[in-house]
Amino acid sequence: MKFRHVIALLLPFTMASVVTAQVDPTGKIRTIRTTHFRVHYPVALDSLARRSAVLAEGAWDGLARTLVTPAVPVDLLLQDNVDLSNGFAQIFPTNRITIYAAPPIALAELRYHDDWLRLVITHELTHIFQIDRAGGIWRLGRNVFGRSLALFPNNYLPSWILEGTAVHFESELTGSGRIISTESRTVALAAAHAHDIHGPDAWSLSTSRYPRGQTAYVWGALLMHREATLGGDSSMRRFINQTATFPIPFLLNRSAKKAFGKTFFGSFADFRDSLQRVNATLSTADDKNWTVVVDGTEGGNWNVAYPRWRSDDTLEWVASNGRDLTGFYRTTLPATEEKDSVRVPQRVARRNSLDVNAPGPNGTSVFSQYDYSDPYTLRNDLYRRDSTGDHRVTHNARLIQPDVRLKDGAVIAVQLFPGGTRLVRVNGDSVTPLSHDATVEWAEPRWDPTFQTIAAVQLLRSGLHRVVLLDTLGDVVRIVAESRGVLSHPTFVSSSVELMWASDRSGRMQLEIADIGQAFTRVDLATAGDGIMQYREQPYSDTLWRAEVRSASSVSTGIYQPSVSPDGLTVAALLYRNNGYTLVVGPVQRDGAAVAESWYANRKPAPNNDSLFTGASSSYRPWRQLLPHYWEPAIGEARDGGSNIGAATGGSDILDRHNYSANILINPRNGETNGAFVYRYSGLGVPTLTVATSQNWDATLRVVDSTGATRGLVARRLQYASVVLGWSVPHIRWAANYAVGAQYERRNYTSETDSVLGAPGSALRTGTRYPTLFASGGIGNLARGARGFSVEQGVAAAASVSVRKREGVANSDSWRAVGVLRAFQPLPLPGYSRHVFAMRVAGGVTDRRAPSEFSVGGVSGAVSELVQGISFGDPSRTFPVRGFAPGVQRGMRALAGTAEYRAPIGILARGIGLFPLFIDRFSLNTFADAARAWCPSAITDRVAALCEAPGTRDGWLSSAGAELSIDLGFQYDSALRLRFGFARPLTAPVELSRKPSFFVTLGAFF
Repeated sequence: MKFRHVIALLLPFTMASVVTAQVDPTGKIRTIRTTHFRVHYPVALDSLARRSAVLAEGAWDGLARTLVTPAVPVDLLLQDNVDLSNGFAQIFPTNRITIYAAPPIALAELRYHDDWLRLVITHELTHIFQIDRAGGIWRLGRNVFGRSLALFPNNYLPSWILEGTAVHFESELTGSGRIISTESRTVALAAAHAHDIHGPDAWSLSTSRYPRGQTAYVWGALLMHREATLGGDSSMRRFINQTATFPIPFLLNRSAKKAFGKTFFGSFADFRDSLQRVNATLSTADDKNWTVVVDGTEGGNWNVAYPRWRSDDTLEWVASNGRDLTGFYRTTLPATEEKDSVRVPQRVARRNSLDVNAPGPNGTSVFSQYDYSDPYTLRNDLYRRDSTGDHRVTHNARLIQPDVRLKDGAVIAVQLFPGGTRLVRVNGDSVTPLSHDATVEWAEPRWDPTFQTIAAVQLLRSGLHRVVLLDTLGDVVRIVAESRGVLSHPTFVSSSVELMWASDRSGRMQLEIADIGQAFTRVDLATAGDGIMQYREQPYSDTLWRAEVRSASSVSTGIYQPSVSPDGLTVAALLYRNNGYTLVVGPVQRDGAAVAESWYANRKPAPNNDSLFTGASSSYRPWRQLLPHYWEPAIGEARDGGSNIGAATGGSDILDRHNYSANILINPRNGETNGAFVYRYSGLGVPTLTVATSQNWDATLRVVDSTGATRGLVARRLQYASVVLGWSVPHIRWAANYAVGAQYERRNYTSETDSVLGAPGSALRTGTRYPTLFASGGIGNLARGARGFSVEQGVAAAASVSVRKREGVANSDSWRAVGVLRAFQPLPLPGYSRHVFAMRVAGGVTDRRAPSEFSVGGVSGAVSELVQGISFGDPSRTFPVRGFAPGVQRGMRALAGTAEYRAPIGILARGIGLFPLFIDRFSLNTFADAARAWCPSAITDRVAALCEAPGTRDGWLSSAGAELSIDLGFQYDSALRLRFGFARPLTAPVELSRKPSFFVTLGAFF
């Protein structure tokens, strides 16, 4: 949804949908109430929720000093069912924030934080302050219609403004976060270095350019922070008030001019010039010391992570290169005389996520990846790879970043727990904690080559990062490095006498190296300068240890995740470029300048607040959230050709345990009432329970006498009641769903001329009743690469069957069955994503007493409400044939088949100024469709409602043609596919035209 904002890095696509779990609606939930918040949480997160309550009130006070306060209370939900750092804000139907309780230790752009919980709460609360704001005509509309989604003017803003504003305040109020961190600056300088800086029209969440969704966060944050800084303390408030009051949305430059004194494009031009000036001062001399290992199309670019050495000349890593599914790769480095050559790596195996694949003894590897343990829970576990394949080691252990001791295969890893991380030893499926301080986060442990110590990173709530050495029992024996900046990925060099890591204290992520075998000199705190590397003895005291730490790189952009070869001569790392991370190798450098604090010098953290809310908690009560908070006018077509008028509303609680929608429409001429009510209950987890009821006056029947003269008109009223139980079985590599349900249909008839209803007991007087049972299900293993424009591989099958009976009539049972099979095969052809050969087959069978026939023809796609009340597109059809009108053929049997070749064309990834439309990428699809509907010849008393007359429109329909697909960001960021097609009928019954036709629609064909 447009109002969903996620702070985590967009994940690699491994299914056809985004890999995130829904909020868990089950379990015992408690609530604590503060001045402005209702904090909801599972009972196991009580202390974390009480900290959240205090931090949320602090964030409210900070934002309220600058911005207009929103409607209260704000519902804040803390959950721990997802092993990803994530959060999102909602303003509809009420103000809500959801936080997943996992620290962002694996996200480079969020690594610089003192208190991650304060950071994410501040970020998401900023969204509430900004998007809830409404003035002028918008406020008037809200007073009349309530919290209708259409009446939130700031919800029409592009995400780069919304996210940029939130990132600005996350850093302004916490003293950490992405504005103070170096990551956004690195992305911007890499673009300047490549002479490839794009303006605000390119910053859509829908972009396929690297870094994809992070583009809106990075560039939006840099520009909005610049605007707020140059415009003065009150400029952000003026801007939010401008966009929330002016009656015409999308006039962004006008609002920027009034608030900041300059248009966005004018400010961006200044910003671009400043980036180019900074880039001109950066030395590229060290860039030449690094050799690219593999090219960008084969696992060596885009999202690359965690290089590890199998031997002195063999590298392994995990990558998502945009084209292929996330995978585990291996290559052998060329000989010295071939050092400038680029090798094509071996793709060893598929992976669900980007995490460490740690080499073990005898050619084995241990790695972490996530998968669903139930429809609402996403967990990381360890797997072991050997000569027979991949084998799961743990279940729901929540383990990431493993490392393996080569002499015996002992495993150390990071374990997530509610609100924090700790180091653990793993022996089979047994997990033993090595660290116990809940206020310290841990990351990236590594065994040393002598197997006696462990290096790891500590993240303290003061904002300090430390590289420390631990013994095998988990006790800290030395603090090797300490900085209020990002220290990450320590790696041992040459028999444990040196340690290398990555640090951004210089303003760009660079490598640093220290001799950990040297003698240390004790130094007084009073004389310890800010410009020296500091060491501290354990137990912690008020003294420091000083030793020399030197720079081991000086690249022009940034370099990450070092790993030193076993012989201590070569380091593999990730060099950041404008199109992603590139795997490089270079010699270990020891002669760099002494390291000094620079970028983070004099930056102070916000005061720590470890206070817990002490008020009483109560049981979770969703009922206030479920009250209707809005209503929308509704207009529908009446059976008599006029219009019905009415209203619609709905609601849900923050858990989505209860969800309902309702509408009612009345015909003002005769008082006939149409309406529907749908309620879904998810409190069981699985199955979900959906109950629906509706009434519709849908037809006017003409009753005639034997001469054909009209005796009177009869109105038909349809009433439905249904109940459905649905199950979902999600996994990253496959998924299944199924449902069973029952429906009861009642048809009643009325007439102003009573006699036309017939004798007492006639069908028109008593009406008819139809109970129905149905079941449906599907299973598939569909997948695509991160930049795929189509499902690229896998098979999916879906089927449904229903049985219907007419009450009071013998032998009135009817049945209906439909099945669809889809298959996709990638093709090894060049392009921004893989080419695809796709096939679809569908079949349907029903009996002669069925209430409706199968219809053939038409274009299949999707219908989207582009503007509230105005929809465009074609519905998804079971038996489509492009080039023919919908329903040109009907029958009790139907078959359809489609073959398509789908090819990528190119990526534009640009908007049209600040017009709310973003044009991302283009693809071409050539197709052949065929289908037929018919009635069996054995049925001699053909049913007019189901079958054509014998010999009428009989035979196969087929067509061929091509489509141009354009993937758009509608209203800046909402992904939408627009298809322009040409179809030429090839075969058709004589009654149908074979003229070619053009069509425009939305969505994928299948």
